[in-house]
Amino acid sequence: MSALGQRLGKLFRLSHTSYVLLCIGMLMLAAICKEPRWDRNDVFVSDRGGYYMYLPSAFLLHDLGDGTWVTQARVASRPDIDPQWDFVKLPNGKTVFKFPMGMSVAYSPYFFLAKTAYQVQGRTGTTGYERAYQYMISLGCMLYVLLGLLLLGRELRHFFADHVAALTLLVLALGSNLFSYATHEALMAHGTLFLLNTLLLIFTRRWYERGRLADAVALGLTGGLMVLVRPSEVLLLTVPVLYGLTSWAAVGERLQLWLRRWQHCLLIGALILGVGGMQFVFWKLVGGMWVVPFYAGETFHFNDPHVLEGLFSFQKGWLLYSPLMALAIVGTLWVRRWAPAVFPVLLILFPVFVYVTFCWWNWQYGGSYGGRAMISIYPVLSFGLAAFWQRFIGQTTRLGVAPVLLGTLTLALLLLSLTQNYQFSRGIIDCCYETKEMYLSRFGQLSW
Repeated sequence: MSALGQRLGKLFRLSHTSYVLLCIGMLMLAAICKEPRWDRNDVFVSDRGGYYMYLPSAFLLHDLGDGTWVTQARVASRPDIDPQWDFVKLPNGKTVFKFPMGMSVAYSPYFFLAKTAYQVQGRTGTTGYERAYQYMISLGCMLYVLLGLLLLGRELRHFFADHVAALTLLVLALGSNLFSYATHEALMAHGTLFLLNTLLLIFTRRWYERGRLADAVALGLTGGLMVLVRPSEVLLLTVPVLYGLTSWAAVGERLQLWLRRWQHCLLIGALILGVGGMQFVFWKLVGGMWVVPFYAGETFHFNDPHVLEGLFSFQKGWLLYSPLMALAIVGTLWVRRWAPAVFPVLLILFPVFVYVTFCWWNWQYGGSYGGRAMISIYPVLSFGLAAFWQRFIGQTTRLGVAPVLLGTLTLALLLLSLTQNYQFSRGIIDCCYETKEMYLSRFGQLSW
């Protein structure tokens, strides 16, 4: 009986991180189930609809290279929206899609699950825009974020205390714009990229520590899928390069390690090019061209950055709408103490990433919330956030007035962040043209 009791105790003995993840999961599930998008048939529209078109076109409507049936399906689903706004018409008469295909790869397990459910019911003539497809794929993308949080929590626990990792996940999930991109905007690429960038960090550490072929394969596949989802993620592929370069001597040791594992390095590069290059293969097979101007006229303006607006403006300011992420920047000061291998990644990549992100021609990123492009670097920033908490609440001897004040401020900012995420989902915070006057006049407002 005692042995059985011990086994049951182990089964139900959850860590702080596990409890936090359960709370986060329940809140996200409640938010996505109450989404107003369901009532407006508003799931496969805008960028989300562009990411998705590959699947119904290839597996239900069979009009790749033409788009006729997809056009009709979109008209039936949302007649008020231009059904061809993100089509790219080629000189040879073929039609391809503006957006890359990576998110369709991410959607595909849930797409085929919904397709199978309809087939079991005897409905074989679906277009891909029915409710089951909307529900399945939305919930699936939310699960990607939760999986990313789970894996990131485990990774943080290699370097920090469990309660520190738990608090870090709580802030990332509820105290930033990640909450919106796991629920209201789940089909956007950013929540999925959060998972992929977490995997990139994990496989980078494992490959350097263990040198296994499986880790090299996983690293290459992850990097390739990141580029296939969003080509600009190529900047994040510097994570395996910078990881662990804590001194000039480490640079020489790194070069020697790469030479010893040259087969692995070639394999990683080949997998990144092979998976990321699937887009070029698609264009050639369907459109007859290897390279398509899919973002015609849209580019980076490196001589005209909008960093201050991107970080602090009422329109889209990242730190205005995710203020607790400022602690991650401050925490970079102490990352070297607990996670030295990640320190050069934060020190070099973070400022470069911020600069490049807000050099995009549309630095506001259209109908978005609070600097959404920054979500890709959250797994790296989580180490700065964890180092901050480890520094101030990681030891019981530090408990006192200062941690209590810090905890009160954190709780207040968590509530503010959740309120603002909710306001965005209801349109109270405008997705595109928010101003200081609008923000202040609607501060704390939960309904129209």
